[in-house]
Amino acid sequence: MQIYLEVFALLGVCGLFAGSIVFRGHHLTAKESEQTIRQQRIDEQVLPPLIITSRTSHSRLFPQKHAFAYSYLLVGIPVGIQGRISGLLSVDSPHPGWCFSVDAADYLERGYPQLTLAEKLQRYLHRQGLTDRDYAFAYLVTAPRFLGYSFNPVSFWYLYDSDTQLKYMILEVNNTFEERRIYLLRADRTAADRTAADSTADPKAPLKNRLDKIDNPFIFTGEWPKDFHVSPFNSRKGSYTLRATDPLAAFEQTGEVRIDNTIVLRSSKEHAKIVARIWSHGPPKDPATISSFDAMAFVATWFWVGFATFPRIIWEASRLFFQRNLHVWYRPEVVETSISRPYSGDERMLEAFFRAFLSNAASEASNPLRVVYEPAHADNVEIVLYSPSFTYEEDHRHTLGIKVISPAFYSRFVHYGQAKAAFEAECLNADEKDRTVVIERPELLPSLLDAIQEEAKTQPKTSAKESTFEQIRWSCLRRLRCPPAAQSYSQKTGTTEDTKLVGIRQFSELDNFVRVQCDDREIYLRIVIKLFLGERIAFGTPVSLVMLDWLLRCVLLLASMIYSHTSARYVDVLRPRRWDVTDMRQFGKMITLANLVHMWSIVKG
Repeated sequence: MQIYLEVFALLGVCGLFAGSIVFRGHHLTAKESEQTIRQQRIDEQVLPPLIITSRTSHSRLFPQKHAFAYSYLLVGIPVGIQGRISGLLSVDSPHPGWCFSVDAADYLERGYPQLTLAEKLQRYLHRQGLTDRDYAFAYLVTAPRFLGYSFNPVSFWYLYDSDTQLKYMILEVNNTFEERRIYLLRADRTAADRTAADSTADPKAPLKNRLDKIDNPFIFTGEWPKDFHVSPFNSRKGSYTLRATDPLAAFEQTGEVRIDNTIVLRSSKEHAKIVARIWSHGPPKDPATISSFDAMAFVATWFWVGFATFPRIIWEASRLFFQRNLHVWYRPEVVETSISRPYSGDERMLEAFFRAFLSNAASEASNPLRVVYEPAHADNVEIVLYSPSFTYEEDHRHTLGIKVISPAFYSRFVHYGQAKAAFEAECLNADEKDRTVVIERPELLPSLLDAIQEEAKTQPKTSAKESTFEQIRWSCLRRLRCPPAAQSYSQKTGTTEDTKLVGIRQFSELDNFVRVQCDDREIYLRIVIKLFLGERIAFGTPVSLVMLDWLLRCVLLLASMIYSHTSARYVDVLRPRRWDVTDMRQFGKMITLANLVHMWSIVKG
């Protein structure tokens, strides 16, 4: 066994050495200028890029009082710059290096990795009805990535007009489920007095200097309804108010950018429930002028703050649950105005199968029908499908809209034995908080479902190219099918668990379509069987199956190594001799054990 450990150790050292050479080569090839390569219409030095040491506090006022405060790290970015700002901070850089970075892929709409922060902001504002003339420049205050990691509960976008007046703010809120809600706020003086009064509940809020004047031009206020699940200890009811200092006004007055934002959550009965505040603590650091020694000292002092954000949230949540005994609200599905979690790799593949399935059904519909399908994270990009008998004179009367609001729809859809049962359970009869898809003009859905059922009846049950092994795997899929995980909230009257069990022991219409008409049905088989096994034996978490798969592979490799090492008759292929039957049997066992990993890969697909 020692020789195996020595071989693996040597291979590991060689791998590290080769990896360091490759990393160094990429680093030298991709070395960028320390100057920014793009700037907005107003010089970025109006508000420079900064690293802002901060504090954050959180005070719960009822039903149980609870408060905490932590250190926090923010960066301020003039939206429009790109590249590295010294070795300490980079913005929208293809090679961000090892230190703090801000990447446009983490903000606003999902997808579009080729867009910069400025381009994504422009797209978002245009969809909200604002033009380029409504703002002159923007400043983003957010938690940066460090070593590629960040957990960013809220980011603040400050939008200024050509007179350097703060006209709009964007609050980009992320929860621990990777869901996102973006709020566009216009300056609202009516919310200022309410927020200032509620902020007195926070003992750390310095009201005397900053929040005592309602008409203070350095203060931005806003109010908006709560429709996003952030904490398991709060429902989606209520409203928020914001009171934020203007960093540009503070910079012009004092020469130092200051952040001081207070958000108050009010209950549906207009009681202040939670007061959350974040404020800059100490002078900000200019990454363009900081010395190498100071930069290293700063990183050594603050690098851990971003990594501690999520554990701190879990710790405080556990205190609320175990010590304060607060009621827990289960996570609802997002509303249409929010952004759901990202696709998993399996869900992205299933979306392609579902799209082809929907397109085929629309093309086979006998009644006039237009289907407008919008996948999750499609950014309002619609896929329009037509039946052969559809005419534009019937445009509005025969248009069925299917908008997927959560990628979970695709992984749940395959669990149902019939498409009708899936649409009923996921939308028509589901509680609003459980919907993963929204259907517009549901009275037209029967036309689509009839086409799906007719197509399932007429098409052959198996493909001519299907092997015996594939037939066995399809049979396993049918036997493993089970209802999806229970939804968080009770369903409306008239819906029972029997809906989920309709056709549960047979092939679904989607199964039949993929089996007969799709060339990449092997991918579908692998994904769906994994989802079914995950629901049955891994508590609905397919990731656990991946871990079990790796564990089994390691066990098979170790079994082969141990058997070869402890074999009574050692077979050395480099020293040939006449083999007897025992040698042949021994060699066959060793070859079989050595290839068990490959056999397992073939079996699971």
